[in-house]
Amino acid sequence: MSELREPIISLLGHVDHGKTTLLDRIAGTVRAAKEAGGITQHIGAIEVPGATIRAVCEGILTQDQLQVPGLLFIDTPGHRSFETMRRRGGALADIVVLVVDVREGLMPQTRESLQILRHEKTPFAVALTKIDLLAGWRRPAGPVRLSEQLAAASAEFTKALDLRLYSVAEELNAMGFSAERYDRVSDFTRNVGIVPVSAKSGVGVPELLALLVGLSQRFLQADLRDVAGTGEGTILERSEQRGIGPVTSVIVYRGKIAVGDEILVTGREEPFATRIRGLYRPAAPRTGKAPKHPRLDGLESVVAAAGVYLAAPGIEEAVPGGIFKVVRSPEETETVRTELTQESHPVAEIAESGVAIHADTLGGLEALAFECKQAQIPVHEASVGAVGRSTVLKIQSVRDPLHRAILAFNVPLLPDALPPGESPEVQIFRDDVIYRVVEGYTQWKEARKRQLDARRRLELVHPAKLEILPGFVFRSSKPAIVGIKVLGGTLRSGVRLMRDDGTEVGVLKSLQQEGASVPQAATGTELAASIEGAVVGRNVSEGDRLLVALPESVVRALRKLELDDAEKAILEEIIRLHQAESPFWGQ
Repeated sequence: MSELREPIISLLGHVDHGKTTLLDRIAGTVRAAKEAGGITQHIGAIEVPGATIRAVCEGILTQDQLQVPGLLFIDTPGHRSFETMRRRGGALADIVVLVVDVREGLMPQTRESLQILRHEKTPFAVALTKIDLLAGWRRPAGPVRLSEQLAAASAEFTKALDLRLYSVAEELNAMGFSAERYDRVSDFTRNVGIVPVSAKSGVGVPELLALLVGLSQRFLQADLRDVAGTGEGTILERSEQRGIGPVTSVIVYRGKIAVGDEILVTGREEPFATRIRGLYRPAAPRTGKAPKHPRLDGLESVVAAAGVYLAAPGIEEAVPGGIFKVVRSPEETETVRTELTQESHPVAEIAESGVAIHADTLGGLEALAFECKQAQIPVHEASVGAVGRSTVLKIQSVRDPLHRAILAFNVPLLPDALPPGESPEVQIFRDDVIYRVVEGYTQWKEARKRQLDARRRLELVHPAKLEILPGFVFRSSKPAIVGIKVLGGTLRSGVRLMRDDGTEVGVLKSLQQEGASVPQAATGTELAASIEGAVVGRNVSEGDRLLVALPESVVRALRKLELDDAEKAILEEIIRLHQAESPFWGQ
């Protein structure tokens, strides 16, 4: 059997559901078992060597059941989450651990993660964390297997755990994933395994590691054989390292890379070629405490899967979330250039009027664009990096005011973007959680739409209906002054009035209530009206019901606004009146 590389594993989940604590516990497990397998320092990743897995999972995994050399956990809390990191052909992670708080179940960010997992078709397991906070929990005296903890658990704890676990399983089922407690799953091709975990005590961590080994060896044998092939990896982020200069942290997910190798890298404008000048990763600390600025060891080469710093001329132009690959000949360089250019295809269909989206990586931009598409948000511009002045000016000029917004995922706002004292009509929504960015824009859009509708309503003539009250004719003409009652809609001065047969009777010059002029009157209000052109007894009579005369263009505009039921009924009455002579009037 050919040699396998470590599976790359990422932790996903809602904010505060315990991803960092669980990753710390896994790292602590490695440190605690260092005599079994030693510690290999990685950039942006934590390695659990095979020897450590054997020691930690003794009694769960037999010697011949472990075929992978270990597990490599991407340090997502410290770097970039699964959806922002890509490799050619999909997501960087081979397997995902979906971290769910046992008390809260699936939350918005968890659901967002599940959508991405479905989209990427990535195998995953669920770590049901914080079980130590359930009623009836008994803290173990020392290292205890989950099966032992559950066997010795109180009836109160067992009932509480089962209730919460099956609640999560039902939520997963509602999203299209069949799930069950890991030790009750007979077919992992059909069911997602749920592992109860207490990161604080370590209960459940060995079972989780064993499950990840099993999933890797069951589903990823072909993907894990790329150990000796051509080197390829994902760019995490750029930085400066003292004594070295510009570097980029990378995860090598395929093959081998070495100092002196020529590589092709995803750049800001297009892929570019450079040569590896150095490979580095932190030296093992001389004491138990990690130093603030760890000393870096130089490496001649590295084999997948691994996280390292890579130094090369021009590497500061590499795009986070992009890809690099070793090339051996001019012909291969051109082939890979074409491949990387295709990988860097536009992440969104560019609309004539739409929002701007920014993210820290190409993968993050792709994930944000996907969520925008799901929410039917058109995109006018998509960029990797901080939000600057040029984006603000460009979005400020888009046609639709509801699209004058910038959605920024995990990126800063440059100082020149919004100079002090300037208030451009552009809203910027920034967060390190994608669904919050989209949710913030959606809420603003709804509120802004209501504001714009209200403004348009003030600018437009609105449907209204009134009755001339019998016995309240104060002047018969020039202008006629009569008592009226507003039967529906909002009546404003300055509008033209017509009879219910379409005959115009004059212009409503003014409204008076209790001796004071008022600009408008609501449904049910009784007040005096001055109507220029009306002659009581000739073109209008006491008891007549009059409608506001609406131009056809105004009717079309009103049909796009939110009107109340009374206004809709009056509008339809006006349309029917005109359509008696012109069938398509107002359409």
